[in-house]
Amino acid sequence: MHNLALAVAPHEHLGFADSLIGLAGWLRTRLDAPRTLDELYAMLSQEESGWPRRPSFEQVALAVTLLFAIGVARFAHEDRIERVKSL
Repeated sequence: MHNLALAVAPHEHLGFADSLIGLAGWLRTRLDAPRTLDELYAMLSQEESGWPRRPSFEQVALAVTLLFAIGVARFAHEDRIERVKSL
């Protein structure tokens, strides 16, 4: 990813499906059970994933990092990532 600042949020030259915010939101919906980063990446690599793009592993890792940064994901047992339940 050459310019991370331009890839975070969608704008006129970057569609929602290519933004880290969009990808992070989609990943959050898939955290119905604790999953590893590899499992999340594998889900996105499938044709029937429901996501219009095939992001790189780096993009998936950055999107998960974004989820941690805004407090909607945390580590669970055995390095799995889980969604933080809303109050």
